[in-house]
Amino acid sequence: MTEGVAVAERIARFLVADHRRLERLLDRSVAGAGPVDLAAFAPFRAGLLRHIALEEKVLLPALRERLGGPPPMARRLRVEHGAIASLLVPTPTRELVTELLSILEPHDAMEEDEGGLYALSGALPDAVAEALLDRCRAYPAVKVAKYYDGPRACRTAAEALALSARQTA
Repeated sequence: MTEGVAVAERIARFLVADHRRLERLLDRSVAGAGPVDLAAFAPFRAGLLRHIALEEKVLLPALRERLGGPPPMARRLRVEHGAIASLLVPTPTRELVTELLSILEPHDAMEEDEGGLYALSGALPDAVAEALLDRCRAYPAVKVAKYYDGPRACRTAAEALALSARQTA
């Protein structure tokens, strides 16, 4: 195994571990009966927005530069990132969590699977990959706005995906 592969595997392991951490946080927020536990949901929401930022501001630009263009799944990822973020705007309900999961589960698989986004980090030179991993680890928390439950808030995956696709076009 070359050093570059080892670094790429460390990038993938870091991001996959973050997916698992976020899943545990979300599970905690819906563990009991009744409404979503907002105190438990808050770190999930902030962590997921930070994770999206890592991919959009660190990983995708590095891959685009190395590959001479965006990775093949970049547009779909951007649309789904926008939709996920939209579903984090209103106060969470169990129904909203179900909608969110309908995007998150296949989205995470597309990133994690063989040939997925994270595997593409193997194309990065060792020094670039190492710097990228350092940037991911050091990336700051993102600012999280208050919930917005007004009429323009998306509440379904279909609505959020359609809106994001129009904005990402």
